[in-house]
Amino acid sequence: MAKEGQEITSRKMKRHSDSKRKMNRILNILIAIVFALIVINLYFIVKDDGKNETAKEEETVEETKDTESEKEARTPKEDNEPSKLEENKEQDNVQKDHSSIEDKNNAEIIVSTSTDANVEKVIVNNNWQVTPTRQTGEHISAFEEGHVDYEEKLVTIRNAVELPEDDIIYWSVRNDGTGKGAISVVSSKDQSKKYRVHIKWIDNSGWIPIKVEVLKEIPKN
Repeated sequence: MAKEGQEITSRKMKRHSDSKRKMNRILNILIAIVFALIVINLYFIVKDDGKNETAKEEETVEETKDTESEKEARTPKEDNEPSKLEENKEQDNVQKDHSSIEDKNNAEIIVSTSTDANVEKVIVNNNWQVTPTRQTGEHISAFEEGHVDYEEKLVTIRNAVELPEDDIIYWSVRNDGTGKGAISVVSSKDQSKKYRVHIKWIDNSGWIPIKVEVLKEIPKN
């Protein structure tokens, strides 16, 4: 009986040992799996971080390029020719100098160019009015100071360019060759405004402006 008891005990211990070894093997396998998962996760984390860093660097490079491009676009290019801004300023100054006889909002005013190199532009204003005449009888065009016809010419010329009597120089007043018209070169006293004024006679009415040329320089003759 004692011997059988020992064998039973020995078998029980053997089974217990086998069971313990199996458990240890299973635990070792589980530990290996967990470790492998940890390694795999670390690998993907590091890989993703590397990708993110590369993407950030590429974004930074692109942003730098964009910023430099914007700066270049905002920086005016330098060359030997006058810039568009300077040309626009010059045009604005010209328009301001002659704004007294040119109303851009008035469709009756026509502004055109000329083949004359000394003419900046040509202005025709359909709203110009006849200067009422005090003359009677047959009209004779006169160019002598003090003559009523000559004085009416001067008034008509001043009205065309809208220069006051105390701020105008008459450089010349002459016949236009037709006998019924006259041409005059005038300027403001500071010569900032220079014009060639064409006027004509209307029978029984008086003199009327027909064209004003804005000049760049006072003609020498």
